Amino acid sequence: MAPGCTSCGYSYGREPGFYLGSISINYGVTSICTILLYALMVMRLGASHEAALAVSVAVAVLLPILFFRWSRAFLLALDNYVNVNQSPGGTTSAHDGTTAEGGLSERHLSHLKADDGNAGCAMGVVLALILLFGLMMAGVTLFFIASQTEWAM
Repeated sequence: MAPGCTSCGYSYGREPGFYLGSISINYGVTSICTILLYALMVMRLGASHEAALAVSVAVAVLLPILFFRWSRAFLLALDNYVNVNQSPGGTTSAHDGTTAEGGLSERHLSHLKADDGNAGCAMGVVLALILLFGLMMAGVTLFFIASQTEWAM
């Protein structure tokens, strides 16, 4: 990965482990795409379950490789959106946030607390989406089980 943007100089460097979040983004996109592809092939195109599974597995292997950079870029954009008062690397932003003693000013601390609130809110939305995704998967599973038992009769 490039160390920074060639146009504006924005640094992509983050603390160790930061980009592990992109794995979750990549996994979520891959899961949703393969599930929708499988359902589309079986329910709309009339493909056999074996053919739909083969195509879905191929997509599940190739899509994370192709989507790797996009998931990292999305994670950087999300971090930049949530942590507007911090610069990459965990230091304070360019506006005057320090006191004469070298500590953080009350104003800057309040901005950082707002960032923490934004991050908590974003995590709540993500957890709600994960819960909805799990419920959707349970519904799809029950639908396919019901349709299989009808075909067997």
